[in-house]
Amino acid sequence: MDHVTLVQAVRTEGESIVDELESDPSMDTPVPTCEDWTVEDLVVHLGAFCGFWTHILCEGTGRPMTPYPDPPAGAALVKWLDQLGTHLVVELEATPATTEVWTWFAADHTARFVARRCAHELAVHRYDVQSAHGACQPIPTALALDGIEEILGALVTTRDRTGAGTGRTLFLRCTDAPAAWSVGLESNRIDVERSDGSEEAPVGDLRVTGTASDLELILYDRPTLSPVEVIGDYSVLEEWHREFKF
Repeated sequence: MDHVTLVQAVRTEGESIVDELESDPSMDTPVPTCEDWTVEDLVVHLGAFCGFWTHILCEGTGRPMTPYPDPPAGAALVKWLDQLGTHLVVELEATPATTEVWTWFAADHTARFVARRCAHELAVHRYDVQSAHGACQPIPTALALDGIEEILGALVTTRDRTGAGTGRTLFLRCTDAPAAWSVGLESNRIDVERSDGSEEAPVGDLRVTGTASDLELILYDRPTLSPVEVIGDYSVLEEWHREFKF
């Protein structure tokens, strides 16, 4: 996805989170998709996330640092998050995609990486906020496809391999876009092969077929929103979740 589209996704997903919180500002509700977290915990995390990356962008451009107040108590957190999310969008819109900024990913130190990371963080946590209220919406297909690519191309590098990989393969096929991934869980690395999904699916050790949104949710260890086809040894997916926690 291009930078402009990613920034728009940050805006849309952030606004959806705020709308959801305004419809039900209860902060002590458990979030079923985030173990041991309440809505308040999730909102504080999201505000810190937005404030952190906003200041990273400000450092990269030399623009004045935006306000980053401590989180208030209770329902006032909704306005606090809305303000921090707005600052993030403003700084993303003001920062060209190729601007050099700090990131934790050695292969990409640009503002586009920040836009991408923010878009997917907010999309998944929008789903989490909605899960606390009982009515989740899927991640848009194009955004979910890019989210899967971010997981398999960047996020898997955020932790060392466990050494417990068995060499088995997780095969993912998308039903609402021409995309498929073969993910090899080796002991010291994760290998990824991409295709358009048009050829007959390899046998693999586990094959999962579903929408892009559901495939991304599965990789993040979230429940799917529609039925998916699972063929093979389900423990391969458990092995993936041991190797990938973000």
